[in-house]
Amino acid sequence: MNHKVFSLEGRLTQLRTKHEALKARIARELKRPAPCTSTLQTLKRQRLRIKDDMVRCIAQLQGVRSSGRLQARSI
Repeated sequence: MNHKVFSLEGRLTQLRTKHEALKARIARELKRPAPCTSTLQTLKRQRLRIKDDMVRCIAQLQGVRSSGRLQARSI
């Protein structure tokens, strides 16, 4: 595997960790007697941004992997 694959996999792991942490923070906020709607809105936006980054990272990773297979086949 090349360096770019390792880098993208590391980034994806970081994003998944952040996504799970935000998911937990949202759940904790929702359990409060009076959840703060602005806090929830901010957390949910952050989580959505991270999910979008994860989708982009996965697409890039698939592109790098598929281009690597094509190069290997042509050799």
